[in-house]
Amino acid sequence: MAASPPDPKYLLRGNMGCVHSLLFQINSDVEHLFVGCASGKIYVWDLKKNRILTEIEAGTDPCLTLHNISDKNLLVQQKCGSIKIYNPSDSHWMISKTINHDYHSFCRCQVLAEDTIITALRDSNVGLYSLRSSNLELTLDSSLIPVSKKLGEVMAIKPLPGMDQKVLVAYEVGLLVLWDIKAKKVLHYMDIEPYPMALDFETLHMQLIIGSPSEKLQVFNLSSDTLTNKCTLTLKNPGTSVINIRPDAKIFTVGNWDGRLRLFSCKTLKQLAVLDHHRSTVHDVTYSPHYVESYNCKYIMAAAGKDGYVSLWDIYN
Repeated sequence: MAASPPDPKYLLRGNMGCVHSLLFQINSDVEHLFVGCASGKIYVWDLKKNRILTEIEAGTDPCLTLHNISDKNLLVQQKCGSIKIYNPSDSHWMISKTINHDYHSFCRCQVLAEDTIITALRDSNVGLYSLRSSNLELTLDSSLIPVSKKLGEVMAIKPLPGMDQKVLVAYEVGLLVLWDIKAKKVLHYMDIEPYPMALDFETLHMQLIIGSPSEKLQVFNLSSDTLTNKCTLTLKNPGTSVINIRPDAKIFTVGNWDGRLRLFSCKTLKQLAVLDHHRSTVHDVTYSPHYVESYNCKYIMAAAGKDGYVSLWDIYN
């Protein structure tokens, strides 16, 4: 008989409301978890004391995603289209820069380099913004994709680490495109499930996992700038919000609309565990980049969503 999955190491509770985004900041000085909410607030949790250290008032629009910039600064993307950079100042966080590209989207921007982000634009386009100048530096024009159908919104973006500025972009219609950013050229494209909600990629097995509103997880391999269909995994219930591969590429976690966290082996693609502590849709899952002393854990997993609390897990370490 299979062993029961473990309980969470800790539950971070507060009057946070619906949570959209999570970010660990772990270094020799601090062990923090940033929690971005639908209210526009960001709560900074001190993991050494399991309490809220401070709150950042980012506005009134949902905080879609959070990123570390230069290991100390915080990037916040909101649904209204604004992208803000915050710098720490004593016990407060101060806005140092704002980029307004006047486009409302649920697609999470990604950090391409320390001073560059890549984000969805109008008309199915993707843009690179400089964090130094706040200017749009480059556009990946959707008209270069050799298909006749309308692509719809840009749904998900994933830069490929260590692969000379290549990026995967998933479009609403159900199209996945591999772009060469420098050349502004389409390298490969293929049909996928429509409305792709989440994707992640790892270089150990050179594989990509994509989730959508359906019950399917699609897995693809990448070789010589060509994507090939590896297999399809079927979930018990439909609806995937987020996919996150652990930094060591041994397991990946899928956050679903039914409130479940489903863990899979990256090597075998077998389901390892189903965690059911959340009562509603899971909006984000993230792993600590390395060891967390407070929890004596190599890679701690954090998950949160509509029910308003954060679960912390030490599992398969």
